[in-house]
Amino acid sequence: MMTLNLLIATSLLAMMATATTTDSPFACNLKALSPAERAGHRDVTARVLASVQDTRELPDGYAFTVDSTRVAAKDLATFVEFERRCCPFFDFRLAWNRENGPVTLQLTGRDGVKAFIRAEFTALFADK
Repeated sequence: MMTLNLLIATSLLAMMATATTTDSPFACNLKALSPAERAGHRDVTARVLASVQDTRELPDGYAFTVDSTRVAAKDLATFVEFERRCCPFFDFRLAWNRENGPVTLQLTGRDGVKAFIRAEFTALFADK
């Protein structure tokens, strides 16, 4: 009986792990933001994209060097918050470098996310 209970418990744990790790599709969830938030998202995205000085390819995404004199830290955080709600398949990293160096925004994820980033943020790749 104890072996059966252990087997059942192990199976339930495996099912729970599988259920919580289901990957979302590569598509923006337009219902994640209200109309007012979508307008704010458009505005902050325009400011963030205009501040990108350099784009570097990573194995699982891209790193964007951001001119911190052109976009506020609050705008970067707002951009990440909006993006993570509508595109939950992204991983985000923001780094403020010492001595007032540039800010780096890393946008990464699972296999296939690089093509989505290139399609979604075409202005950053126009010269490449």
